[in-house]
Amino acid sequence: MIRQRLRPIFSEELRPLLLGHVVLAFALIPVPWFRTGVADLMVVALLFRLPHSAALAMASMFWLSLFSLPLIPLFLAWSLPGASRAGLPKRSIGVLFLLIAYHPFRFYLEGRLYVAETQALVARIHEQFPIVWAFKHLDTPALLGLVVWTILRRRTARPAEKIWFHWLLFVCALWAMGAFYDFGVGVSLLVDLPEPTS
Repeated sequence: MIRQRLRPIFSEELRPLLLGHVVLAFALIPVPWFRTGVADLMVVALLFRLPHSAALAMASMFWLSLFSLPLIPLFLAWSLPGASRAGLPKRSIGVLFLLIAYHPFRFYLEGRLYVAETQALVARIHEQFPIVWAFKHLDTPALLGLVVWTILRRRTARPAEKIWFHWLLFVCALWAMGAFYDFGVGVSLLVDLPEPTS
């Protein structure tokens, strides 16, 4: 059944559409690096040339990427069926509204798993760099945008639009999950580079 539904996607005229799905599926892999703060920890390790910290950050990136690999087939299995038809699929609209329903709880649960010292560090980063707080909550305007998109284009969305809709939906889901482990986001901004000595 799945094979029959996917067969039209592999036709020659729809291969660019398939390629777009594959490219965006791989583009999901680095999203957790930035959302969890592992990328920030890597920047700090490289700036201070700390071999152990750099190795730890690289290992974290490797394992995070490895655990993120199932996102590729999941995204393709989710977005490819019916990709050539106009309109947004009901399954994606349903997941969108589940994410919206969960969103207030995400604000409540944010940082609850951190120890007091980590909570203080996160609060300090947010106070000194409000851009970090805004970055952590990028999914809020993204979800609102997806809602508007759904209202306006639910029945008329073209195949190329649907790829981006599904990709942003996956990014919003990853953003929500990353809220449980994101204390590293913005840590690199706290680093004061030493003044060069002449």
